[in-house]
Order: sequence, then structure tokens, then C-alpha cells
Amino acid sequence: MDASLSKITVAPMNKKAITLKATMIIVTAFNFMWAFSHTLLDVLNKHFQDVFHISHGQSAFVQTAYLGAYFLSAIPVGLLMKKYGYKNSIIVGLMLFAIGCMGFVPAAQIGTFSAFLTAIFILATGLACLEIVCNLYATKLGDPKDATRRLTMAQAFGGMGGMCGPLVGGAVFFIPAGTVGGFYVEPATMTYAVLSILVLCVIGYIISIKLPETNKEDENSIAPRPEDTVYENIPLLKIKNVRKAMLSQFCYNGAHFGIGAFFINYVIEHWHGITPSKAAYFLSMAMFCYMTGRFLGIFIMKRIDPRKLQIFNSSVCVIGCLFVMLGYDYISVVVLICIFLFKSTLYPTIFSMGVRGLGKKSQMAASLMVTMFVGGAILPLVMGYLSDITSISTAFIVPAICYALICWCAVTQDLTGYKHVSFK
Repeated sequence: MDASLSKITVAPMNKKAITLKATMIIVTAFNFMWAFSHTLLDVLNKHFQDVFHISHGQSAFVQTAYLGAYFLSAIPVGLLMKKYGYKNSIIVGLMLFAIGCMGFVPAAQIGTFSAFLTAIFILATGLACLEIVCNLYATKLGDPKDATRRLTMAQAFGGMGGMCGPLVGGAVFFIPAGTVGGFYVEPATMTYAVLSILVLCVIGYIISIKLPETNKEDENSIAPRPEDTVYENIPLLKIKNVRKAMLSQFCYNGAHFGIGAFFINYVIEHWHGITPSKAAYFLSMAMFCYMTGRFLGIFIMKRIDPRKLQIFNSSVCVIGCLFVMLGYDYISVVVLICIFLFKSTLYPTIFSMGVRGLGKKSQMAASLMVTMFVGGAILPLVMGYLSDITSISTAFIVPAICYALICWCAVTQDLTGYKHVSFK
């Protein structure tokens, strides 16, 4: 018996290697997931206002907890990604996201606003890890000159998730809590619990496959061109484009999450007779515009210089925010929705500007830019308390200033090694 047992060998588990194209599809699916979570949070903001009877300024702590996690985890994620690679970093991010979502269950039992903020912070830490890794990964999955379009494409599908978030939140979050089978059921909590289970299934799939590590010497690696490493030997914070990209990301995220946080409040005030649940559907329409802008951006950037697109779109957003400040009933809501169309391509153009020409330093540059998600933790608070003191319309001066700064950064960026797109 011993002799026969000694001949038995355990076959190694061969994980299926997938192509760059299949990997890009997975990265795109993750964009859907975190965009869904982002816009679900905007509906949750109004839900917490109603449940806990808190002001606009106090409810903005939802965004502070969410985006504060991005700020605190960005540098550690960069180090994690550099040491353990893209796949392991993705698994860590998904695991934290699942834990945070399931954290809504004990938070509902505790029944305090701070308990929910803790769960939001944990799930956002996971999403921060996932977003940093996947955004950088998307820029590496192919020819460097197409990095901006790949990132825009991935985030265009993320727009679908952003559109679905308010639909689900509007349909579910405002349903009164009740008892089912002897158990107390709070709709928002159940939504996040189901999301947690789905994410755990995704983790199992990611573990079972082999993702290409583009930072290693293999058949999927692409040799960098001279212009792709033009800044590689310069300290990151001394590079003009990195600093401007960080400022732009601070402004973009502050404006993006601030507008989202108080979108439903603005619609309720300027579209008479509408309910919070129906106002959430208006947010879904806005996210449809956002998604449409991302898809259009994929094709537009084949023909138009991404830098010029960033300048134009940020300028239109400034004008839109100034009009929204006038507070006209109905028409201001339509303009607010249209702003989402033009701000849709700002993130990928800013991100690509920040990592362009950095070579191996692009991973840490990506992390530095993601620390600027802290803008989404700070500026919604400013908007919220300004709204409490004055009005929700006046608070839109904050995103107007942000978009003006983004435009200035695009105009004044360093164009060394920059290959603009020309008509052919």
C-alpha cells in the first residue's frame, strides 16, 4: 500500500491564461461595478437625510467617508501593486469591497449614521484599490499611444453602472423598512448584502484565471518608446504634468461627487411636485448622458486631440454650473443633466496627462493622482454647508471654480513628447 501511495502525484492546478483583450473586458466590468457603487451612494445620501434627519452638510460626510478612503489607501495600493502585481491587488480590492458591503448588515442593527459611515469607508477602500489598479492596468493593455482611448472605453461601460445605480437606489432605497419571515429588512442594507455575495463570486473567478502582468518581460509586454519614458528619471512631484494632473483630479472629483451628492436635492427644489424616488431617475438620466459622453469620447479622440477636448469640455462645464446657479425652474435641471455629458471625458484625459512619459514611475504617479480623490471628500462638505447657509443653487459656485481650474491645467500643461492627434 505504501509503495502504491508513493507513486501518486498531485497534478498542479493549471490556471487558464487569458488574452489582453479578455483582460480588458474584465477591467471594463470592474468599471461598471465601481460606477454602480458611486451613483448608488448619491441616492444613499438623500436616503440618510430622510432617515436620520440630517442637513445637507452633515449628509456630505457620506462622500467624506467614501473619498477619504481613496485618499488614505492610494499610496499603500501603489506599493501593493508594485510588489504583488495587478491580479493580487485586484483580489485584495474586491475582498475589502465585499466586506464593506456586508458591513451594512451590522450597521443597520446598530442603527446610527456613524456605523454606516464605517461600512462605507471599508467598501470604498476596496474600490480605491480596484480603481487604481484597473485604471493603470487599462493603460498598459496595449499600445501606449492608445492608452487614453482604452481608459475612456473602459469608463464608458462604467457609465452603464453609473446609470443603473440611481435606478436601483430610487426603486429600492425609499421603500419603507419592514419584517419578512420574522426578520427586520431594511432595503438599502439588503441591496448591499446582495452586492457583497456577487463580489465574492467574482473573487472566485479571478483566483481561477491567470491575468497577464504587463510589467514583466513576457510575450504580452510592449517595448516603450522614447516619448513614453521622457520624465522617468525626474522626481515625480517636480514634474509639471503630475502636479497639474493632481490638482485637476482634486477639482474633478470634488465637482463630480459634489454635484452627485446634491443632485436629488437640487431637482426636488427646482422641479415642483417631484418625489425623491423620481428625482433619482433624473440622476439616472444624467448618468446616461455621462455614459454617452464616454462612448462618444472613444471615437472623438481618434480625431481630436484629447488635450483640446479637455479644454473645451471643462469650459462648457463652467458655463453650465454658472447657469445652474441662476436657479431657474425646470430648465436649470435640464442644464444640470447636460453637464454630465461634457464632464464625462475629463477623468481619462486628466489621468493620461498625469502618467504620460513616466515609464516605470507611472504606477506611483497613478497612486498620487488617486490621493486627489480627497477632493471628493472635502468639496461636497463645502457645497453642503454653503447650501445650508445660502441655497443649493449658490453652492454650485464650487464646481464652477473646479472646472475652471481643470481648464487652466490643460491649457498650461507641459507638451514635451506629446503626440497630438491630427486629422487623416
